[in-house]
Amino acid sequence: MEKDNNEGRSIIKGSGFLRVNWGDEKNGSVLFFQGDTVLLGICSIPFALYTTARFDKNTLPNEHVKNLYQLEKLCLTGDYSSIRVKENRPYEIPLWINDLENLSFLYLDHFDLSGLTNLRIQNLKTLVLKNAHIIDIPNLLIEILTFKNLTHIAYDKSCIPLIDQLREHHTGEITFELLDGSS
Repeated sequence: MEKDNNEGRSIIKGSGFLRVNWGDEKNGSVLFFQGDTVLLGICSIPFALYTTARFDKNTLPNEHVKNLYQLEKLCLTGDYSSIRVKENRPYEIPLWINDLENLSFLYLDHFDLSGLTNLRIQNLKTLVLKNAHIIDIPNLLIEILTFKNLTHIAYDKSCIPLIDQLREHHTGEITFELLDGSS
């Protein structure tokens, strides 16, 4: 899975142990894998979490729970339940995300974006939004602009009205990317 230097590449060697290579200086490993949750780390410190809205940090081993605040990347999907997706019932953004002090990359798929009003992520640089549920665009604009370090927003067609308004009202350094093949 090689997309760019930030995404990483998985390598299976010898015993089948999975290692992740993020370039010359960063080598990582899978710290935890169970069901819909994969926790990747660098030097045994959590770096990236791929999970669903059903995630419970208490399912992680204690050493990872206490270091979870060091996560830099969170990819959160509603879940893989076809019933909920078919009924277009988005999930609420979980408040435990506020505990992730170093988070710089947040991917949200199938969430009600009104939950962004509850997040206080100071280091957020990249926000990826897919299959979003948007009701109150004026308040969302205000909340998105509170992320002072935000430099990039990637989005699908569900976010076009929000992004159009954001572009009108924002004169800062945020770049925008419309994702191809969005579902």
